Amino acid sequence: MNKKIVLLVIGLVFASLILSACGSATSADSNFPTGKFLLTDSEYEGVYWNKDGTWSAFAFGQNIAEGKYHVKGDKYTEETSPDGCPTEATYKYSFDGTNLKFELVGEDNCQNRRESLDGITYVLSK
Repeated sequence: MNKKIVLLVIGLVFASLILSACGSATSADSNFPTGKFLLTDSEYEGVYWNKDGTWSAFAFGQNIAEGKYHVKGDKYTEETSPDGCPTEATYKYSFDGTNLKFELVGEDNCQNRRESLDGITYVLSK
């Protein structure tokens, strides 16, 4: 009986380790940059990307949208959108230390999110 319990506990611990290793990474677990980013042509519009996997967009001092994201490698997936679109969308990102650029991977049925990310460059605010 005790041997079965020990094997069960070991199996559960092993399974939890595998599941946690296979989970998607937040920015804290990846190289995705966090902080305040501005649109290249504006000092007043941009996005805060937070280490906890949340973001909030702002314009002229007002929070205009927020949501969640996760990152795996160079793929950024937005889990929620400001329009309430029920689908996720994935973008390939690149960051050169200052400029954060996004390119759509696959499809994004949310026009506002697509216009806010696809082909858009954000600049890290100092």
